[in-house]
Amino acid sequence: MSIWLERLSLGWRPYALIAFLLCACALPGLISLQPLDRDESRFAQATTQMFESGDFVRISFQEEPRNKKPVGIHWLQAGSVALTGGPEARTIQIFRIPSLLGALLCAFSVFQIGALLKDRKTGLVAALAIATGLLLSTEAGIAKTDACLAGFIALAYLGLANARHGKASPAAWCFWIGLSGAILIKGPIGPLLLILSIAMLLVLERQWHWLKPLLHWPSMLLAAAIVLPWYIAIWQATNGQFFFDAVGQDLAPKLSGQSENKSVPPGAHLLLSPVIFWPGSILIPLALWTAWRDRKEAHVRFLLAWLVPGWLMFEAAPAKLAHYTLPVHGALLLLGAIGLFSGGWQKAWLRWTSVGILGFGTLIMTALPLVLANDVAEGAQNQAAQASIAIGLAGIVALVLVIRQSRWAAATLVSTAIIASLAFKGLFVPSIPQLDLSQRVSTALLQEGLHPRLSKGQPGPLIGAGYQEPSLIFLTRSDSALSSVTAAVAAAKPGVGLVVNTAPEFEEPLIDGLKQKGLGVIWRGAPIAGLNYSKGDDVTLKIGEIVARPADTQASGPQR
Repeated sequence: MSIWLERLSLGWRPYALIAFLLCACALPGLISLQPLDRDESRFAQATTQMFESGDFVRISFQEEPRNKKPVGIHWLQAGSVALTGGPEARTIQIFRIPSLLGALLCAFSVFQIGALLKDRKTGLVAALAIATGLLLSTEAGIAKTDACLAGFIALAYLGLANARHGKASPAAWCFWIGLSGAILIKGPIGPLLLILSIAMLLVLERQWHWLKPLLHWPSMLLAAAIVLPWYIAIWQATNGQFFFDAVGQDLAPKLSGQSENKSVPPGAHLLLSPVIFWPGSILIPLALWTAWRDRKEAHVRFLLAWLVPGWLMFEAAPAKLAHYTLPVHGALLLLGAIGLFSGGWQKAWLRWTSVGILGFGTLIMTALPLVLANDVAEGAQNQAAQASIAIGLAGIVALVLVIRQSRWAAATLVSTAIIASLAFKGLFVPSIPQLDLSQRVSTALLQEGLHPRLSKGQPGPLIGAGYQEPSLIFLTRSDSALSSVTAAVAAAKPGVGLVVNTAPEFEEPLIDGLKQKGLGVIWRGAPIAGLNYSKGDDVTLKIGEIVARPADTQASGPQR
């Protein structure tokens, strides 16, 4: 294995290999999945509204200011959309391109850090592990902040690694561009991680001279030019309200456990690690062994300073989502790669522990389609079984080759990640109609000539009640009136399309409100059943056309 890794790590080959394998794992979901609720569709919709309003400073979702995250991801998405013809088609795949590029930046930076701290083959193993790992390859196909944040933070740590090796120019440019990008993507998270890492190194080593290369005024001025204009502009545009809302309504509730994400005890991220790193989770025991054995080595101290404070911070926060620890994953995988090439794999107890972690992650991944089909996808058991069989067989082959210490083990692990991504994200999940509710509603509206954006001659926005997920707003029109019965009735006029939840608390009050306004409904097509997975509720939606109501017309009208 070592010989061909040496060859693959030379010249341009590692970058091509990393990019190819990341795309192989990320593109099935990026291409196939509908706009996801709720965060992805909120980001994409807010970016779309920037084009519609011409205001690329303030962030809004419909009429509501979205004062949570900075503008960075929206500008990156806007650039991607502008280069591909504009937002009119609302093609979610275009909005996902910055996430793919951010994941590539993360993997490339991990490779460079490994090559700098140890050697190129160590960096390549860690980079391939993070690129094909479940978490980064999934985030690379979703139009959110997390893959881009991981990329910019990894770039900043590459700057720190260069600074410790006395390479002033790459150190300063990488650090300040990475830091400014992270600030513009997600505010204080990037700076906080870097400050904690630097503080830990200063405490352990009691030396600070290695930080001098970062005091480079051209790169510092560039960072200021990247960050300050928008922060000044948003303060002026909102009279400072953005900052009060971002801290008081987004950051503070997460730190206090009062956010919409339930408070979870410490240790949750550790328990999830065999799955979110999979199949790179095989390196976790090697990473822990290396961290303890070589804790006094300078390169290991650097990786520990990257990993430990950030991981503890995320474990201590009451709100925990699986992607929170992504910015520090590179450090753990680099520690594991170092252990792989420094004798760890020759120790039987460590090898079998690694196999056990990999086997556990493989078991979870194999069962996942079956569990999902049982919970939300009636009628999809056959597709679930096919996906599980594909993942399970590939995982078993990989485990056998790992146990036998075959030279093909690493290639088989990577192939298993690709097969799992294709089977689960590319084929199985997109085949579940219950999870594709917004896209099915949008398609039905277009077929009935009621789509508020794509059908000719539509007089107004889509109205409705009982289903107001951001994905449907993104797929239809920014001024869709779906928030409440009152809003729907207020926006109703003849010729407008309607979508309503058939539950009595939504359909009956809406029909009554339309009657009082002298309007009725002609229902179109068959009801559409699915899962509102943001709430975990099964819903049935009806589509109709608002009409002027003659005195004796029943609002239920004919269906076809």
